[in-house]
Amino acid sequence: MLILSGVLMAGCASQGTTNTAAGSGSGTEAGSATGSRSGSDTGAGTDPATGPGAGVAVSSGAGSGIGGASGAVPSGAHSGATGSASSAAAGHTSAAPSSGASAPASVSASGPGSVAGKDATVIVGVGKVRVLIYEDYRCPVCKQVHDQIQPVISSKLGSGSIKVEFHAVDLIDHNTGGKGSVAAGNAASCALQAFKFQPYREALFAAQPSESTDAFADPNELITIAKTVSGLDGPTFEDCVRTQPYGASIESTYAAEYGSGKLVGVPSVFINGTQWNVPTSGDVAASFTQALAVAGA
Repeated sequence: MLILSGVLMAGCASQGTTNTAAGSGSGTEAGSATGSRSGSDTGAGTDPATGPGAGVAVSSGAGSGIGGASGAVPSGAHSGATGSASSAAAGHTSAAPSSGASAPASVSASGPGSVAGKDATVIVGVGKVRVLIYEDYRCPVCKQVHDQIQPVISSKLGSGSIKVEFHAVDLIDHNTGGKGSVAAGNAASCALQAFKFQPYREALFAAQPSESTDAFADPNELITIAKTVSGLDGPTFEDCVRTQPYGASIESTYAAEYGSGKLVGVPSVFINGTQWNVPTSGDVAASFTQALAVAGA
């Protein structure tokens, strides 16, 4: 498990499902990524932005975000091999639990369960309001939503009012083929070793390739992106990217939540166990801010 501070959101649907717009009762996916690791693979450390961490690598919750402009999520659609997902505003939608649904019971602070390798779950912040985000770094809508809500997440993490759990999944790998979702999610977790999760997550979304190219499957591409983040690239990071110690955890999360049908699209976002649906019109950041306020953040 990893522990840090930051967030993001958007939506792509898994195969074999037909979904409606997020605002009409189906959950859209949203996600965010920033955090540090806790547990056996995390040692005491210090991040320049947050100070010393006792047994837990901690990274700053204040991220610059990408963009930050308010407004509805751009229109678009994502189709699976045997089904489709469409939304007038959310772009990638989900047949995930309807509005008001509880977070999947299998989700815990320690991740989806026992898997080979390390737990890829990233936990950021210490606030009382718990935000869960399931995301895929190959998902264009995840990036679009992230661009709008990241400033909100950064602010709330900075004030200590929220705690965010980031769960990377490989939904697009399953939908369109390839390995880029797993590879990018693993690399983001690798960046935590250098306390660079949030800046690298930002860099991944900024460099997001066309959904059909699977450029993130190439470890050299992920390493090249890391070179844009000061203090990240090095032998430890590059070995982690190539060996993918977090890959099995990412695939396990997909199997537990998406393969089982509990969730369908990304990003999927839960606030204190209740799903937040990305609005199909209006100000996405304002909607997210209001949902957090209702929950007490």
